[in-house]
Amino acid sequence: MEKRNHNIDVLKAMAMFAVIFIHCVPRDLLYVTFAPYHIWQAVPVFMLLAGFNTANSYKKRNYESLAEFYNPSFIYKKVERLIYPFAAVWLGQVLLYFLFKGGTSVLELPLQFLTGGWGPGSYFVPIIVQATLILPLIYLLMKKNLNVMTFVLLIFSLLLEIVCLWLDVSRDLYRIIIVRYVFALTLGVWLAFNYNRISYRWILPLAGVSVIYITGVNYFELELIMEPVWLSQHAPAFFYTLLFTIVCLKAYRIKGVNPLSKSLIKVGRASYHIFLTQMVYFWMIPNMFAGLPLSLYVLISVVLCFAAGVLFFELENKVRKKLKSA
Repeated sequence: MEKRNHNIDVLKAMAMFAVIFIHCVPRDLLYVTFAPYHIWQAVPVFMLLAGFNTANSYKKRNYESLAEFYNPSFIYKKVERLIYPFAAVWLGQVLLYFLFKGGTSVLELPLQFLTGGWGPGSYFVPIIVQATLILPLIYLLMKKNLNVMTFVLLIFSLLLEIVCLWLDVSRDLYRIIIVRYVFALTLGVWLAFNYNRISYRWILPLAGVSVIYITGVNYFELELIMEPVWLSQHAPAFFYTLLFTIVCLKAYRIKGVNPLSKSLIKVGRASYHIFLTQMVYFWMIPNMFAGLPLSLYVLISVVLCFAAGVLFFELENKVRKKLKSA
């Protein structure tokens, strides 16, 4: 039986720390510390890992057709792991909204559910659900001809960006659709097929092009065909994300035998629940601590979000076990 790759969990934990750090630290300081090359890689890394983990899961199942992938029970199992914890958080947010923020229109509640609730990063919920639904298509295409389909899906991603600009898609809609992350998912699937035979002869030059793109849009006001607000969260940047992820997964094999690595692994496994927790935290609580020194504010935010998110994760697992045994 193949051992679990703890590097994936630790990388998720570090990406989750990055998400919280981004929401604490002023934007100017993020730029000064070159955040586009590390901290701001958090969500692209999550999306690439989503493609990587899902493709590895599909490889074990040996599915060959869309009918197998889109079997209702199979899709339900995939999506409900995302929807149920989010639904619990959303219901909590609705209650908090009525108690502390003066209420909201009942008619707006379904829309808020579909758009990910309230708080920073709420777009991630509809994005990751869409990713779950389209990954079978990406996987089957990549399985036919890996490198050719990688290039085709790169072009397809860029064409989607052009269509969004041509249709003048609103920023509110653009933030919750999968368009900008399709190629990150694609590279995750590519990595799953190539993990043990990676050639750096083309990855390094393409990652260099991504670095030029990331630098241009973040520091030199470069504007291409992509929606400008999301800067380097677009297809041309993701070859760098791929290289970044490969280095994190392969440079050192984490065994999970010491307290620090064990804690990071637990955080990584609970990363989705921590993400949901930090949404609520930065929506309701942070002004209580924002006046503190920045380092203390970051520390408090990380500890509270990590602790609450891990407890949320463990609670959900216990509830699921009880329901199965009932």
